[in-house]
Amino acid sequence: MVAQNPNDDDDRASWRTVLRASVTPLASIFGSGFLIIVPVLERTVGPYAAFGAAGICLLAYFVGSAIRVIVRDVEPLAESGDLNRTSERLERISDFLIVVAYVISVALYLRIMAQYILGYVGPDTDVAERALASGAILGITIVGVVRGFSGLEMLERVALVAVLFLVTILGGAFFFSDLGQVLGNGPTLPAAPDKGIAKIFLVLGGALITVQGFETVRYIGDAYDAPTRIRASRVSQFVSASIYVGFAAVCTPLMGLAVGAGPDKDLLDITERVVPLLTLPLVICAVLSQFSAATADTVAAAGNLHSLFRNAMRGPRPYVFGGAVAIVLAWTIPTFTIIAVASRAFAAYYAVQCVVAARASGGAARAGFWALALVMALITLLAEPAA
Repeated sequence: MVAQNPNDDDDRASWRTVLRASVTPLASIFGSGFLIIVPVLERTVGPYAAFGAAGICLLAYFVGSAIRVIVRDVEPLAESGDLNRTSERLERISDFLIVVAYVISVALYLRIMAQYILGYVGPDTDVAERALASGAILGITIVGVVRGFSGLEMLERVALVAVLFLVTILGGAFFFSDLGQVLGNGPTLPAAPDKGIAKIFLVLGGALITVQGFETVRYIGDAYDAPTRIRASRVSQFVSASIYVGFAAVCTPLMGLAVGAGPDKDLLDITERVVPLLTLPLVICAVLSQFSAATADTVAAAGNLHSLFRNAMRGPRPYVFGGAVAIVLAWTIPTFTIIAVASRAFAAYYAVQCVVAARASGGAARAGFWALALVMALITLLAEPAA
């Protein structure tokens, strides 16, 4: 009889905690990009969509490394009051930038949600999309003003389970459709869009929002310790990257550019062509994931606004301010442009976080984080929307 290791139960419990902690970053990542990454890649790199997804995810993983260094090395110094003044100021700048990024992302998430709903029930017009998104923003704002928010983690779990289940079903359906092409006349790949290499990098940089969410481990410190959050960050990035790359690969032969239907506006276009029975579940999934992501980002933005401007942003004011700005963005900026604008805002936040990580590191890691900060700064200045 083999003796049981007394640490096994602790390890299992530890991994259960890590998986629970992974819910928030995973839900945020999938809420950010699963529904839009394929059309963005189709318009940018066409038949090389899987490689484009891999590149975006790899860049995000490097940035995630900076976030993990801050959780491990910088947060304890900040809590003890021993963080040097320059890094402390950079952290405060980061708090301001993440508020801007979250407010923009709320407008983006709810525009995507409206796009899926109207794409299914019609008529799908810009005015209708903006009106529906604005109504959702207003609803979230009113709830925040009147009652605050509770049960967000449960909503995130429901949305995440729904998204992962749908990804599995859709991915399987797309795979067998691809297999049918292979066994027939061979797969039909889309033509590569006529874009120069510099343009491609700028657009892929502008798609950074599609993998945003791993940084949320910085804001769940009240519930989980640093080692748990670091492991949860890695888990969320590995899981999301494997799904994004695989999904982009199976979608490539089915893209509108491959079948002559023209560039896809969203994942709903591909689903309607290949497995129309799954369009309604996809719309329900879009509503769950985008609404929960928008709600979480509204709460995060309001909390940071209050901490940054305690006197000016008391009571319901953070919700009202954030909601008003999100509504203006929803009415004034096209969806693909909001993707690039939101990516710029997150890139600015990541650039400052990379500087903080560089200051806390030494040797090759220090040089790497400075280089990464430069890349994020370039994305902030030059990122372009997919056309």
